Amino acid sequence: DTIDSTIWRTGKAPKVPGEKPREKGETKGTRKDPDFLRSISDCKSQCEKSTFGSLAKTKEECLDECQDICCTTYEQCTFAITPR
Repeated sequence: DTIDSTIWRTGKAPKVPGEKPREKGETKGTRKDPDFLRSISDCKSQCEKSTFGSLAKTKEECLDECQDICCTTYEQCTFAITPR
């Protein structure tokens, strides 16, 4: 199983033999991936609406939690999301 045996040494994705290099402007799998951003946004809004007892989560708590849920690549899982 090559996915489980991958060792991340840098913030870059590993070079896979036979895989074409990413074209400039391609966002799939990056932190600017529209699907990832949409997923984070939907998750965050659901998280902020939900309450546990009488406590609601903060925007920062929701973003941390949603990043872990929604990320699919190393880049998406490791960049620092800062709320606006």
